[in-house]
Amino acid sequence: MNKKRKTATAIAVVLFMLVALEIVYIFSELYTESDIPDNQTVTDSIKFKEEYEALNGTKNSNGQQIRSILIDEDNPLIYAEAKDIVSMIENKESFIVYFGFANCPWCRSVIPSLITSAKENNVTKIYYVDVLSIRDKYELNDKNKAVRTTEGTEDYYKLLSLLDSVLDEYTPLTYKDKKNKIKKVKINEKRIYAPNVIAVKNGEAKLNESGIIDALDDAYMELTDEMKCEMKERFRCLFDVLKEDNQVCEIDSQKC
Repeated sequence: MNKKRKTATAIAVVLFMLVALEIVYIFSELYTESDIPDNQTVTDSIKFKEEYEALNGTKNSNGQQIRSILIDEDNPLIYAEAKDIVSMIENKESFIVYFGFANCPWCRSVIPSLITSAKENNVTKIYYVDVLSIRDKYELNDKNKAVRTTEGTEDYYKLLSLLDSVLDEYTPLTYKDKKNKIKKVKINEKRIYAPNVIAVKNGEAKLNESGIIDALDDAYMELTDEMKCEMKERFRCLFDVLKEDNQVCEIDSQKC
């Protein structure tokens, strides 16, 4: 009798466990993406939108009003790290990468036009690297010599080498000499500025476009439709580099 009871109990336990597992399975199937907390389902495009729009209505460390911008929810920005871009270049891939950061005033001036141009030209992926978090920093010492005060990451220096052909010289440091003339200090190093939007084709850097047009001489100035149009045209040229065999793209000055 005891054996029968033990057997019945064991069978009941097994059946209970099977039923429990089935219930868990059913609920896991019903637990769709919409049921997951927002902070776990945010896509890169939404994350980018929130990161940049979060600064709207705020001021920078100098007390200047940060440009308010609106980012489309279906923008093509994909978050990447420097090591990802290094790997893609070494694997001979073709892609567009945007180097910038959220509170960069020049980036905020051009990023809406970059996104609009990408959508108009069916560009669905633009990799985004926060360059501020990876690059080095220089300051002038008391002898007006450039001294590196912050080291860049290992992958940043790799990118300097891999993208060398399209990068500009790093000469942002200036001082006034005894005659009160402004002097630039050369660092003998290339620089990934913000913004830098670079077209890489088959692992080779082809073109670097900042989107900063001649008329944009102040990162905080109001943008006209003509200025936005010219920015879009410049980025269209960048996108075309991946489609065409030639490296040079001519901007249609009559379009705007």
